[in-house]
Amino acid sequence: MSAPSIRSLAVLLAMLTAVAPFAVDMYLPAMQTMAKDLSVPIHYVEISISTFLFGFALGQLIGGPLSDRLGRKPMIALGLILFSITSLMLTQTESINQLLVLRALQAIGGGIATVNSSAMIRDLFAGDDMAKVLSMVAIVMMSAPLVAPMLGALVVKFFDWQTIFLSLAIYSLLVMLLLLWRLPETNPRSKRSELKRPSLWQSYKRVLMHRQAMGYIVAISFAFSGMFVFITSSAFTYMEYFSVSVQLFPFLFGANVLVMMLMNRINVWALNHYSSKSILTTGLLMQLSCGIGLVIASYAQADLYLIVPLNMLFVGSLGLIAANATAGTLNFFPDISGTATAVIGVTEFTLGALVGLLWSYLHDLQFIATQQHTLSPMAWVMTACALIGLIGLKVLARTKQPATPL
Repeated sequence: MSAPSIRSLAVLLAMLTAVAPFAVDMYLPAMQTMAKDLSVPIHYVEISISTFLFGFALGQLIGGPLSDRLGRKPMIALGLILFSITSLMLTQTESINQLLVLRALQAIGGGIATVNSSAMIRDLFAGDDMAKVLSMVAIVMMSAPLVAPMLGALVVKFFDWQTIFLSLAIYSLLVMLLLLWRLPETNPRSKRSELKRPSLWQSYKRVLMHRQAMGYIVAISFAFSGMFVFITSSAFTYMEYFSVSVQLFPFLFGANVLVMMLMNRINVWALNHYSSKSILTTGLLMQLSCGIGLVIASYAQADLYLIVPLNMLFVGSLGLIAANATAGTLNFFPDISGTATAVIGVTEFTLGALVGLLWSYLHDLQFIATQQHTLSPMAWVMTACALIGLIGLKVLARTKQPATPL
């Protein structure tokens, strides 16, 4: 079997990474139907997004270090098998509690598998080359959140919502078979035996105690958390607050992905002219500016045609943030890239789940206090995430200046 080209590798790893956005975004249009069938408010179904994010973080925490020791491909197979089995079990869900538990287990499997995507790229590339390949993967992978809500809307229209999870089970099995057939093992036994592997705790401690690396991790984690707030609140924002139809919702949601794909393409070009860190800073500033715009718009009771572009640019700015922050982190850890990738994933998905719950709490608190729901809780939490990410990068990731001689 010949080794895949860089473009083929990007497509294969994008298909693996796309497991998560498919699992998160495909059932968004079905939330109203699911809430009705499970006899709960839509708010409780939305909590399953945070449940998934917690489970996905845990899966990466397990899968990253194990892939450093056992190889990338065995962990991909294990994770996707677990993801597929729980997806099939989700088709039989009859209560909200079953939904939440099975979504967590599904996410653990997804996390164990997909954590290997960035680790495999770090095995093969370094520096700006790694950032470029990560951007190439992101460009292909972004088709998942673009088409997932549309597929979900079609499923709800012609079938029942359980078919969404059946589709996820089939997709994950097909991806597993394709990757086992075409992907090379980038962390073979011979390579692993050459290095004296530190203990699990030592590996995590090394990443967590690295100040500059944590600056990049804080940046990407809070930037992603802002996006997760939008995802968690999108059903309310568009379908309830603005009364958008189920058929139109996927197009409004997909518009964010189109901007992110464009930004990823711009990032690949910009890396030939500017440093990765300067592009990352630009992306964080763009995200913060859009967050402030959303805060102002929420109090001005702006219409849909202003909120949608601000959300598009806020989410789209991740195209300038994700690859550069990931590459900036992994450059420090060539020998434990799986563990470092796990720290990134655990941090961003755990924070994403927590800020999603924070939005939910503030959303309910606002209704108790004012007897109405507005967009201001979403806007404030998204803005806070962007601000913390920018501050974290500037404070932690700065390089020490050599002392000037007297």
